[in-house]
Amino acid sequence: MRALIVDKSEICRRGYKLALEEKFDGCTICEASNLLEAYQCIDDHGTDIVLFGLQEGMAFSDADMVRLKEYACNTPVLIVGNAVCQKRVREVFENNVKGFLDRSASTDVTMATIELVLAGGQYFPPEVFNDFREVRQENEVEQATLSHHIVELLTPRQVQILQAISEGKSNKDIAEYLGISAGTVKVHVSNLMKKLNAKNRTQAVMMARNLHLANNAPHAGNEFL
Repeated sequence: MRALIVDKSEICRRGYKLALEEKFDGCTICEASNLLEAYQCIDDHGTDIVLFGLQEGMAFSDADMVRLKEYACNTPVLIVGNAVCQKRVREVFENNVKGFLDRSASTDVTMATIELVLAGGQYFPPEVFNDFREVRQENEVEQATLSHHIVELLTPRQVQILQAISEGKSNKDIAEYLGISAGTVKVHVSNLMKKLNAKNRTQAVMMARNLHLANNAPHAGNEFL
């Protein structure tokens, strides 16, 4: 296991490092005093988890923090900070971060939280759990509304083609599957990409999965040319 500890305080980094080395045999620990050093470490070596010490006054809108949201899409990020409140919970959730750990948490709680995050879970202190649940429900409603709106923009044929793209089918395969010409498929794919604002097929596949279109697409046929 490789972990990255990001904190301007050397004593805090050393404390987490000792605890991690004691808990996880053979783990590799990298340290960074700021986000620029952290990004360089991730780019050079990669990491399985990031423990980020959130300093007073930092916000996810800060220029140096923007990339953290991008990395958090693929790398578990656990925020460690002092201010536990609904605003922080909302920021953490909206920026793909896996949880918020209070600096005052015990070593046992900290290590258990890290294990949970490594296993794909999320953690928030008990005192803000209800706030987090409300935030998550609000985001689920917003996402469902957005998904419905996007689907409404697509024609039934475009929904079929998006489903086929998500299954890895080429334009030629889609044409044979739907019984239409390859040229027609190419036009549909071009219009589909514009509507989804997708730069390539990979982005289109991700959107199809987020929109749960696998079960929504109509059966193949020629009625939607």
